[in-house]
Amino acid sequence: MINFKRPLLAATLVSVLAVTAACGDSDAGTTGTVDVAAVNQAKAAVAQLLKNPTGIELTEPVSKRPPTGKLIAVPESPQPVTHVKNLGIVEAGKALGWRVQVIPEGTGPEDAAKAFDQALALKPDAIVFSGTPVALLRAQLERAKAQGVPVLGESITDPVQPGIISTSLDGVPQVAQYGKMVGQYVAAHSGGKAHAAVFTISGYPILTTFTDNFRQALTSACPSCKVTVVNQQISDLGTKTPQSVVSTIQRDPSVNWAIFSIGDLTLGVPAALRAAGLTGKVKIGGETPSPANIAALKAGTEEVWTGFAATILGWRDVDMLVRHFNGDSLDTANTTLLPTQLITKDNVRSVPLDSNGYYVGYPGYADAFKKLWKIG
Repeated sequence: MINFKRPLLAATLVSVLAVTAACGDSDAGTTGTVDVAAVNQAKAAVAQLLKNPTGIELTEPVSKRPPTGKLIAVPESPQPVTHVKNLGIVEAGKALGWRVQVIPEGTGPEDAAKAFDQALALKPDAIVFSGTPVALLRAQLERAKAQGVPVLGESITDPVQPGIISTSLDGVPQVAQYGKMVGQYVAAHSGGKAHAAVFTISGYPILTTFTDNFRQALTSACPSCKVTVVNQQISDLGTKTPQSVVSTIQRDPSVNWAIFSIGDLTLGVPAALRAAGLTGKVKIGGETPSPANIAALKAGTEEVWTGFAATILGWRDVDMLVRHFNGDSLDTANTTLLPTQLITKDNVRSVPLDSNGYYVGYPGYADAFKKLWKIG
């Protein structure tokens, strides 16, 4: 999950919502309940999810060789993983003879709209945006529609609407899968004693999808498990979030898992835990790991992350545009998820990573897409 933009928040989100009762099992001398069958089912699912993907998942070829010479404009939010994804768009565009213009955004509440305005000024053949709620781009999307510029939105929860050809990529089904995967892992590895604090930004709807599905997967196996959702602002990343994690654990020592809805939220957290004498107090995991999270898995200091194939997502963006320009159906592309898996300290050295430590998903992705596009 990536590049989540600034929603219209009226106040700083720092509330903490505790959900369900504390968790335990009979071996620990507590009264918590565990659905043994559900836990066993979670363990079986986890065993499969630890395996490396064997392809890009998408297998439907396009109807004809794509046109060349297209110009694609891509507003880019400042999260590092967004840049990785957009490098995938650039790489895929080059393979097709397309030009890709990336437009960096600032961090202010109006900067997403300003970058979109700059994209429109380029008179591109298409625009790709991600993370920004449609409500923040109404005027820009209306102008794109009037100019006949197709728009592709990803990493959002908004439905397809006039002028936007697709919003499915890294959307609700994908992020729901990530939440379920991590929830199943915690259920399978907590011995019925999980109290998970989930650090997220609930004003970004796509992150709420992760949180809700994590909670459902965990509590279905351990009905008395506890999930505490701790909301952050994007500006808290690396600044206030580390202390928020420390304070959450100090306030309730029963917290034994710290789950993050985006890996970049862990920036500064290990150092803060170390300074507070809390290293090892909680198991750390979540979705969209950064290279620092991958390194921590290798060091054995973090527990589990879902693989987020950012580069492949960039190629999938281009694939969606190829199908649109060809006049092909988008149905299969809209329903096919990205390759992913659970990454732990036990399998991290065998999962596909790029030279910077980002999860790749499937190393042969470029050749696979070229074959689908009839150019390989």
